[in-house]
Amino acid sequence: MAYYTSVIIISWLGLAALCILVYENDRLSRRDKNLIWVTYLLVALSALAEWLGVRFSGDTDIPGWLLAVIKCADYILTPVCGGTLVGQLRRSSLWQRLIRVLITVNAVFQPIAFLTGKMLIFDDQNHYAHGPLYSVYEALFYILVGLIAIEFFTYGKDFRRQNRVSLYVTFLLVFCGILLQELSGGSVRVSYLTVVLGMALLYIHNTEFSQLDADDTIRRQRVRIMLGQIQPHFLSNCLAVIRETYRTDTQKGDRAIKELSDYLRHNMDSLQSDQLIPLQEELKHVKHYLHLQELRFEDELNVEYDLECTDLLLPPLTLQPLVENAVTYGVRKQRGRTGRITIRSREYPDRYEIQVIDNGPGFVPDNIPGDSSRSHVGIQNVREHLQDSCGGDLVIESEAGQGTKVTMILPKEDD
Repeated sequence: MAYYTSVIIISWLGLAALCILVYENDRLSRRDKNLIWVTYLLVALSALAEWLGVRFSGDTDIPGWLLAVIKCADYILTPVCGGTLVGQLRRSSLWQRLIRVLITVNAVFQPIAFLTGKMLIFDDQNHYAHGPLYSVYEALFYILVGLIAIEFFTYGKDFRRQNRVSLYVTFLLVFCGILLQELSGGSVRVSYLTVVLGMALLYIHNTEFSQLDADDTIRRQRVRIMLGQIQPHFLSNCLAVIRETYRTDTQKGDRAIKELSDYLRHNMDSLQSDQLIPLQEELKHVKHYLHLQELRFEDELNVEYDLECTDLLLPPLTLQPLVENAVTYGVRKQRGRTGRITIRSREYPDRYEIQVIDNGPGFVPDNIPGDSSRSHVGIQNVREHLQDSCGGDLVIESEAGQGTKVTMILPKEDD
């Protein structure tokens, strides 16, 4: 009995450690955390019910009806424990629904079976033996194990072959623990220890692949941002301007070709890195873009730099889209006056701010202009990129007839 008590205590400590890990996981929503904690609580209660049943079997100091209630709870909660295991997969499927139905059927069956006295038979010493209805419970239990195996197999098919092994080994571990306990007639009780270990491995599995999904999202976002900058009309306009430039000044045309080449190369290089980059490097990219636009607009575009700080890092491809919006919806919309764009940086105790200010016609911030909402999508991409990469934000201030100011807020890292 001391050995089994140790197993249960270790299992409870394992569940407590998992609860702390879940609490510290910021990627999980409050709802997901609550569901996982309820799952761990049910497993702890199931383990407690089995331990109490073993502890009080043959103990004449407690009434027989209390031992019957404990064993009834044990037989109800044990299938629930299997259901919570697949619940950690956090998906909806036919097999999940069948498992829930089977658990419900068993929860209704057990009290009826115990009330009839045909589930367990107790002697005068409070020892219990299996009654005729126990075989029904066994059948339900093994069907449940089979459904759980199918659920794990079908869930694993969603992953690449090399990523399925850990999932299948996790199920095999839990299955072997249950099988060992059943085949030993209860003399080796390790099923709950393997269930808790299996849940820990599933938590690691889910956390690992959640991070992979987050990385994939960032990569897809980066591709969207890049594609948003390399618009066909922009390339067409650049090439047309370069062609006209070559007719009057070949050296100027050569410089324009180099600017376009450097601009495109920076976009491609940014796709290969998850790292923040210095502001000066992002400014180089912005200047490639602006030099190309100055060829097109000539004296109609005036760019000013008001940089109080440059020793800061920011995600790549975040400043250039804001400058492009200022050119497209500020400079191009001017009527009889020079378009002015100011790029400003400021440092505060808790953050850096980078602003792109234009003297264009302005707009209502909730109604960002742009063909087919391309501008709105671009702004949203930049905002998401800032939030995902460094916890930053984007603030837009605009007034009709007065221009627009877009501010990137970059929090400083804690010392």
